[in-house]
Amino acid sequence: MNCYCRQRGVALLTVLMIVAIVAVIAVAMSGRLQLQLQRQQNLQQQQQAFWYGMSAEAFARVLLRRSLEDAATVHLGQDWAQQGASFMVEDGQIAGEILDLNSCFNLNALQQQPERTQAGQPQQTLAQRSFQRLLEQVAPELSLPAEYLTARVSDWLDEDSLLNTAGGAEQDDYAGLLFPYYTANSLMVSESELRLMLDLTAADYQLLLPYICVIPQSDTLKLNVNTLTEDTAVLLAALLPELSSAQAQEVILSRPEDGFSDIESFLQHSVLAGITVPEDVKSVLTVRSEHFKLQATTAYLESGFRLTVTFKREENNAIRVLARRFGGQG
Repeated sequence: MNCYCRQRGVALLTVLMIVAIVAVIAVAMSGRLQLQLQRQQNLQQQQQAFWYGMSAEAFARVLLRRSLEDAATVHLGQDWAQQGASFMVEDGQIAGEILDLNSCFNLNALQQQPERTQAGQPQQTLAQRSFQRLLEQVAPELSLPAEYLTARVSDWLDEDSLLNTAGGAEQDDYAGLLFPYYTANSLMVSESELRLMLDLTAADYQLLLPYICVIPQSDTLKLNVNTLTEDTAVLLAALLPELSSAQAQEVILSRPEDGFSDIESFLQHSVLAGITVPEDVKSVLTVRSEHFKLQATTAYLESGFRLTVTFKREENNAIRVLARRFGGQG
């Protein structure tokens, strides 16, 4: 009798152990299922936020094409330049702004090699001189001299591994770092590449970010006097040493509502009356723009998405996408 009771007890314990194991497995499976469902839900939300971003791109292309159709100039009074646009959509929101990439300093313009004097000394290009003056005016507290940063960006962009001037940095300088890497030796694709310059800090980068940009596949420096703002008027002062930042702001603030009709009318401004504008500077100034950047942010339920798109306006007024970047800083 005792043996039979012990067997029943062992059987009961075995059943209880099986039930416990099954319960643990069921809980684990339920947890994994909940995790998979939440992951799938997150993916669906992120995908919807992504497509909201792509719809912002499509809208921006249409807006640019319609705003600039038959327009002789590009200025901030046009529809594309309206700031703070935000649209409520189903379970989300789309916000964005379009910026003129000819109202900032194109870092790729620093790829142009300095000319040599008869004595063989390098002579800075107009872009290099302008960039150095810009640094001196907007970021005098840089971690390295403005002349050095100008040289280092130029060395980063040029196609060789030779230092152009003192203060520059090339392959060997970056190869000697704790975490080494190579210089690009080609045009930049994003202004964030500036963060890779030797000795440039994150704080330095933030100081320069409002004034710089990168136009993919272009080393041309153009400045649209109709899309500069009071804050970016210093770019005009960087081009013209005789013009102070305050004077540049005065020119921009007194600009006609629909901008200057041409560069000649801009040069006739009273503030510029006593200033000599060299021909190479005149060739940089313009009242038209070909490159624009969309910075869009979207939200759908609990997911967010950021999209940066670079557009190029073709001769037939078609708007072509040159580059897209997802996430990160615009």
